[in-house]
Amino acid sequence: MASPAWLSLEDALARMRSVAPFPTRTMMCNTEAALGHVVSENIIAPCDVPPLPVSAMDGFAVGLDGLCSEMSLPVTQTIMAGQDVSSLRLNKGEAARIMTGAGIPAGADAVVMQENTTYSDDAVTLNQIPARGENVRPQGNDICRDDVIISKGTRLQPSHLMLLASVGLTACQVYSPLTVALLATGDEIKAPGETLNPGQIFNANSIGVAGLLSPLNVQVTDLGICRDDADALQTCLEDAATKFDLIISSGGVSVGDADYVKPVLDNLGQVNFWKVAIKPGKPFAFGTLGKSLFCGLPGNPVSAYVTTQQLVVPLIEAMQGVESVPSAMRGLATLTTDIRRQPGRQEFMRASLDVHPDGSWQVSPLAKQSSGVMTSVTKANAYIVVNAQTRYLKAGERVQVIPFTR
Repeated sequence: MASPAWLSLEDALARMRSVAPFPTRTMMCNTEAALGHVVSENIIAPCDVPPLPVSAMDGFAVGLDGLCSEMSLPVTQTIMAGQDVSSLRLNKGEAARIMTGAGIPAGADAVVMQENTTYSDDAVTLNQIPARGENVRPQGNDICRDDVIISKGTRLQPSHLMLLASVGLTACQVYSPLTVALLATGDEIKAPGETLNPGQIFNANSIGVAGLLSPLNVQVTDLGICRDDADALQTCLEDAATKFDLIISSGGVSVGDADYVKPVLDNLGQVNFWKVAIKPGKPFAFGTLGKSLFCGLPGNPVSAYVTTQQLVVPLIEAMQGVESVPSAMRGLATLTTDIRRQPGRQEFMRASLDVHPDGSWQVSPLAKQSSGVMTSVTKANAYIVVNAQTRYLKAGERVQVIPFTR
């Protein structure tokens, strides 16, 4: 069972968010470079979209006065998208050939889609009478001038950039990127490409954590690997605390003789908590170092991966001023095999999620769930989320799953 000193994931997140400083540094950012940035003020539309009534499809613009079915109308003009229609007028009993996106001329009440007409070179017969406004997009139908089109605290996605461009904005005000330092610890750790001595392993955590943070648009600096030496670790963290908003280490947060992160953090700053009741990922340190916040990840790669997703990413979003964070998509799936486990910690089990032809979801936990087996993540496409107190789940039960987004 979990110790009373272990925080639940929800309580740990609440503590982290409560001390996360709200961003104050801002900058102007060109629209084409704004992907992933967080806007620091409401963005107001400078114009209507569309800027005038336009046709929603290719067809014929007509006035409704005196119009009846099967009436043949002379086609007096052709109006193309982008054409200035301010001086054009459609007289009673006339039709205008019109293209999608073209402005509606004065005198026109609707557009008849070309599939509902019989068209010759200079006349059109309507097979049905349109309703007023049919197939016409009114001025400001999408956006009205002075609308808030993107709210403060929104992380800009490709759709937002298209929206900014659609109203002619070439730049916007955003929060300046956070600076994040990554540090691996351990005498057994070597950088990829180096020669391993007996008992050593490659540092996988730094590159994986950097990849998880990439969509958050932070400035990541890799500080390399610090050996298992309290003085060396203290010197490294003291220096980093003067330069970075957030320091993320991996390894050295357990209770072994060579686990120096917690005592060094106690000495230099303040430990807020250092155990979370999740699996994988129990040994997770959080605190402050000077002006920096500090997250100490477990050394096992799966634990580092999961704690980055579940704890570090939400912390960074709070530090970036993100005001509305979509929750990870969750759903229910039918379990294909029994699960027996030791209760006490909320567990994120790596799993294979399948969608059957009838649309139902079925999920199978992978055989290897060790926190040291990174292939349990690369071979999975979902987590099964198991409540802390659950001891047994039976095949056929409905369980909560989080599909991976990749």
